[in-house]
Amino acid sequence: MKLIKKIALLAVGDSSWQGGIQYIINIIRAIDQVSEKGAIEVHLFKNKRQIFPEFNLQNIQLTTLLVDDILAPFSFANRVIWFFQRKVKGRINPRYENYLLKNKFDFVFPALLSDCGGRLNSAAWIADFQYHHFPDGHNKETTLQAEKTIGAIASTAKKIVFSSNFCERDADKLFPQTVGKSFVMPFAVYIPPAHLQSTYLQIARDKYQITEPYLMVSNLFGATKNHKTLFEALGILRKQGLKINLVCTGNIINHTDLDFANQILQMITDNGIRDQLYLLGLIPRDHQVALYRMATALVQPSVNEGWSTLVEEAKALGKNILLSDIPVHREQMPHNPYFFESLNSVLLASKIKEVYVAFGDQAFPNRQIEENALHNYRNNLVEFGNTFISIASK
Repeated sequence: MKLIKKIALLAVGDSSWQGGIQYIINIIRAIDQVSEKGAIEVHLFKNKRQIFPEFNLQNIQLTTLLVDDILAPFSFANRVIWFFQRKVKGRINPRYENYLLKNKFDFVFPALLSDCGGRLNSAAWIADFQYHHFPDGHNKETTLQAEKTIGAIASTAKKIVFSSNFCERDADKLFPQTVGKSFVMPFAVYIPPAHLQSTYLQIARDKYQITEPYLMVSNLFGATKNHKTLFEALGILRKQGLKINLVCTGNIINHTDLDFANQILQMITDNGIRDQLYLLGLIPRDHQVALYRMATALVQPSVNEGWSTLVEEAKALGKNILLSDIPVHREQMPHNPYFFESLNSVLLASKIKEVYVAFGDQAFPNRQIEENALHNYRNNLVEFGNTFISIASK
C-alpha cells in the first residue's frame, strides 16, 4: 500500500457540464472528511473557465493551480521533447507527466497518464457509456470522440474508476481489458451547513418568485436527460385539470446539440405547460439547495446515468424523488417508492399525481426529516473518501 500525502486532482467539467465540477468538489470534501489534520495536501489543476467555490476545509491543505500558468508552454522545443517522449518512452501526456514527476505527487485523478516506469500513480475515470447506449444523444463528432477516449482509457490506464457496479459490468462486456484493473467508487454529495440557513429560503423565494408547490429537476438539457417524458406527463395532468409547477435548473444550451434548446421550447408549447415552468438556467449552489429543500419532490427522468448527482442530493436532504427505472437508479436508491418506466409519460403522470395527493399540501422543508437524512448521509461521504484513498494507495 502506498502512503498518500500529495494528491493532484485534474478538474473536469465547466458551465456546459456542471456535474463534472460538482464531482471534483465532492471528492475534495470527501477527502477532507476522512483525513487527519495536515496529513494530506490536494492540488486542484483547473483552467480559467472552470469556476470553483471557496472551500472552508478542516483537515486538508488545498492549492488551486491554473494549468497554463504552471505547465511548460507549447514552444517548438517543448513539442520536440514531448514527441520524443511519446514515441521513444511510451509517454501518454508528457506535458502533465513531467510536471507531476518533478513535483512528486503520490496520486493523480482523474487522468489518462503513463506510469512513467512505475514512478507515477494515477487513475482514470469513466463516467458512463452513454455514447454506446444512446449514440444519438449527442452529435456524431462528440459520440465518436467519447468512444475514442474511453477506448484509450480501457486499453492503457493502469487503474480505472467507475461510479457504479452497472458501469463496471458494462466495461467488462465492451472492453474486457478493463477486468482486473477497475474500481467502483460511488460518489456522495456534500451539503455545506451554511447553505441550510433559513435566510437562503427567503432569498430564493424572493428572487425566483415561486409561491406555489413545485417539482424540481436539475439536469443539463440533453436528449438522454429525458425532459421530454417529464413535460409530456405534466401535459397529461394539465388536461386532467391538474397544474403542477416545475422548476428546472441546468444549462439549456447544449453545446453538443445546439438545436436542442429550440426542441425543448417546442416541447413546452406542444404540451401546454409554459405558464407552469420555471427555466432558471445555471444558478448559485446556495440557491439550488434552498430550492431543493422547498420542493414537494425532485424528479430524475434520465434514460442513462453513471451515478446521478440529483439522486444523491435527494438522499442527503431526505427528499422524495420520482426516478426513472434504469439499473443505475435501482442500484443507487433501491427502496425508492416512486420509480417509473423511463419513457412512459402516462406512468410518470400517475406517479406525480400520487406524490401530490400525499404531499402537495405540506410545507417544505421538513426539518426533522432533513436533519435525520443529513446525519445518516454523512456515512456515505466518509465511505466515499475512504474508497478514494484506498484506490489511490493500491
